[in-house]
Amino acid sequence: MKVRSLFISDCHLGSEYSNHEAVLNLIRDIECEYIYIVGDFIDGWLLKNNFKWHPNYNTIIQKLLKHSRKGVEIKYVWGNHDDFLSYFDGYFLGDIKICRTTYHKTIRGKEYIIIHGDQFDGIVTKHKWIQVVGAKFYELSLALNKISRLFKFSFSKLLKNKAKEAVKYMANYEDVVINFVKNSKCDGVITGHIHKPANYTKDGIHYVNCGDFIESNTCVIETTDGEIKLFEL
Repeated sequence: MKVRSLFISDCHLGSEYSNHEAVLNLIRDIECEYIYIVGDFIDGWLLKNNFKWHPNYNTIIQKLLKHSRKGVEIKYVWGNHDDFLSYFDGYFLGDIKICRTTYHKTIRGKEYIIIHGDQFDGIVTKHKWIQVVGAKFYELSLALNKISRLFKFSFSKLLKNKAKEAVKYMANYEDVVINFVKNSKCDGVITGHIHKPANYTKDGIHYVNCGDFIESNTCVIETTDGEIKLFEL
């Protein structure tokens, strides 16, 4: 697939439920000028407690490095699950820049801020232990999905939606991000974190969420003519 830019987030390499084969196929087959990793690409939290490194992870990293050697500009915007990269913030690992926030200008001249999004999650920012416990429950819910698929529903999605409703989280997150971008000179934002793919404009701000490679299998692309759109594998 030939595009100008690829934005991919929340692959959670290290999770048993990461769709790493889809990630590998995407990275291997893409032709582009820019690649933005929008956080939680590697799940350092899970790997810290139970290190399981699939051979595909090596291949994915090798393919990314191969892209960079061919001149593709790659930026890795770290999130909460890969916050071990905070020690390298502002540095390059090979030709891949590690950063917390960056910007992208489309071929149409529209500028987007690229940010994982956990910075806006006031609840878990103040109490990181809630994030850790929530991540463990999410993994459990994915395991229960194996049973619930027999009945054609997603237990993890149900659990996640109920949890977000309980803290009035999901809609608030999007509104907070949009309000943040209003105070910048950007036309939009490309983010991740909440595993909810989205592509809409509100109050003049283009809000785009990459989704994830746990359940949604979505990413964001900039087409060769400069359109920002969701792409589902």
